[in-house]
Amino acid sequence: MLSLDTYTFSSALPESFTIEADQDEDHVEVDIFLDGQTAYSTRLYANSAGVCTFYELRSIVEQYMIAHNLTLASFELMISHENGGEQLEDKYIIFSRHKHVNNDTLDFLESHFLTGRPSYIMPRKSNSSISFFATPEEYCTPFIDCVFERDGEIVNYRLNYSLYYHNVPYIYNISISPMSIRNMVIAAAEDYGKLLAFTVHAGLRSMTVYVVEEEPTILFSFRNSYNSLESMPVFGTTTLKTEVSRKEAVSLNITSFYDKSVSRKWQVKTVPLSQEEAHWYNDFLESDCVTLSLSQDYYDLRILISDITSEISDSAKDLVHIKFSWRFEDNSIWLDEDRFPQVFSAPYNDTFK
Repeated sequence: MLSLDTYTFSSALPESFTIEADQDEDHVEVDIFLDGQTAYSTRLYANSAGVCTFYELRSIVEQYMIAHNLTLASFELMISHENGGEQLEDKYIIFSRHKHVNNDTLDFLESHFLTGRPSYIMPRKSNSSISFFATPEEYCTPFIDCVFERDGEIVNYRLNYSLYYHNVPYIYNISISPMSIRNMVIAAAEDYGKLLAFTVHAGLRSMTVYVVEEEPTILFSFRNSYNSLESMPVFGTTTLKTEVSRKEAVSLNITSFYDKSVSRKWQVKTVPLSQEEAHWYNDFLESDCVTLSLSQDYYDLRILISDITSEISDSAKDLVHIKFSWRFEDNSIWLDEDRFPQVFSAPYNDTFK
């Protein structure tokens, strides 16, 4: 019979486990439920020793959680014999692609946010959030220590962050968008000027965000290694590459084309990255779900990542650049009308008056 801790990372699930069939019984029925829904059902037949083996448990659970965008799922295993059954319940699975050196899952969850980064560098206008897992016994009130600059002076302010408490194991989200943090401080106290950095605290967890003025080339959303949503601001150069493929036919000395196909993708080369940023990029590039928001009307457009070149050197002298290509899932090309507000710019008009 399978044995699990109350809280278990999906990466720690065994690939297989065995079940002893009852005497004179040649098979058992196995059902796996995640969040109360049937994730997998099968019939297992016993070998000559009366033992049934269930294979691919971890893969089954992880693929279900990926397909349903789950970071946390309640787990229940039901084994049905001809004369009764066994049940494993009140267990919880937290999605994780990583194997954790710390074997105590709860200790890790109580001291870490669900991200692969110890800190963020975030553009001022970016939108993002950070997630953490908490048990019903851990009742914490998050707060954010903010650092502002006003009239050349540094001002510190502590912002209490309100979260609705759930009396069950739950994944909580905290906004780490510089603009929203600043607006919350203004609403709670006053305008302290330019937000330089802030540190989010939730129980034993802490995460520092450094705010920068530079705007990213593009801003993606993705499911990270904990299947939790994060934002990925990409700084670098982007090249649109269009490939047109078509066949040619000649009839009565007239040439025509058929079987035309057009492929559009953007090739990206990042600016130099630190090792920490490069490893986080790998988390993004390996994600099963990457989306892009173009506007309030067009958001969460599915993105496909390909042509990945990621070589991370441990030498401090080497500059780490990551290259990849991305395209829309349906191969669409979008026209941003805001890029063409007028024929001539203001400086052009002034010059030729």
